Amino acid sequence: MNEGRIMMSLYRLLTVLILSGMTLIASAAGIPISNPARVEDVQEILRIFAFDQKIKTAIRREVENSNNTKPETYLDPEIYLRPFTVEAINLRMSVVVSKYISNDYAQKLLKDLSKPIGKISTRIDREEMNRGSDVAKSEFMKLSPADRKAVNDFRSSANYLSFLNALKNSTDERKEMVGQWAKEEMQGRANLARKVIAEMTAQYLKAEQEDKMESLNPSDRIPLTGLRYFDQEARLTYEYLRANIKQSKKYSEEIKSLDLAKVLKAESLTTRQGLENSNLTVLSAENIFSNNTKHFESLRTAYGEASQRIVMPQQQREEIIAGNKSSTERIFDLQIRHDEQLRIFLELVKQVLSLCENRFGKIKFVDNTLHFETDADLKQYNDLIKRINVTVQAIKDLEKEDLEYRTQALETFKKK
Repeated sequence: MNEGRIMMSLYRLLTVLILSGMTLIASAAGIPISNPARVEDVQEILRIFAFDQKIKTAIRREVENSNNTKPETYLDPEIYLRPFTVEAINLRMSVVVSKYISNDYAQKLLKDLSKPIGKISTRIDREEMNRGSDVAKSEFMKLSPADRKAVNDFRSSANYLSFLNALKNSTDERKEMVGQWAKEEMQGRANLARKVIAEMTAQYLKAEQEDKMESLNPSDRIPLTGLRYFDQEARLTYEYLRANIKQSKKYSEEIKSLDLAKVLKAESLTTRQGLENSNLTVLSAENIFSNNTKHFESLRTAYGEASQRIVMPQQQREEIIAGNKSSTERIFDLQIRHDEQLRIFLELVKQVLSLCENRFGKIKFVDNTLHFETDADLKQYNDLIKRINVTVQAIKDLEKEDLEYRTQALETFKKK
């Protein structure tokens, strides 16, 4: 039984050292040696001990434990763990561990592991990893006394202990490496998701600027990072933008189909049919403007409510709320001013139409020119057209301001 306790205590030490890279337990930093082992030799040692597989299992367990205790930072194991393949773990761990074991000891340990007793010891190690300590102890006790002694001698050898020492001394560096690796992978996926959102937004702004909304056809796919709250927020933002694009395309098509420019053409102001058509066009425009505003307000409200339902850390929630509040206030201000100018524009157009209806028959369209019967009517018409032009320019200025603001916001988003 004494032999069994020796064997199991050594194995537990190995297990603790393997898992220590995944824990928050502090340990003394080791100092790399001057004659480090070859990375490929350490790769083979770690493969034989199934160290790489154990690390992968430990990472998964850490993720699952974290998900159970911190649902606000839930990680999708399948997505998050994709980069952490056994091969990738083996290589990265080997690069670190090789700095803490000498080339001579590594090569000698490899030879020992290829011998019968080394294979027996490794088999018992794997039993412990896969089936538990009781099974491993039972297997150990089934060995002949000579083999049990040989296993304990093997585990007490300088070659084997040098490997344990390398694991111990590399703990801090391995832990830092895994943390940095996970951070880089997550940041890379997050950057890719942000890039997709940024590219779609840039296309949206360009299409608006060039008045080619019909050319937009955004993808319905966005990369996932595995961090649930980030992915939910990114998807929500992406779908919100797609909904905006869809509504903007619809709005653009409806306005273009109206051809508002024809409403104030001289030939439309001097016939009953022209005036009737113009009034109907203005009425349709009022409905389109109103419905468009309501639809965008509905989208913003739905976005805000949905974002509130996402489970996330409080700090991130406060940052999102603060960012949305600043952006929303600016957008609302621009929208209110824009809608007011549209209302003024349509009201002025209706006044022109009313003037022409009241003076019907007294306003002539001759040689591509409107001719008024009185100077008072001419002055009233010119004043209205002047005010309309001022209003149209105000609308263009607001649309330009809105475009510049969203372009600036996009650049800020790209730098996050």
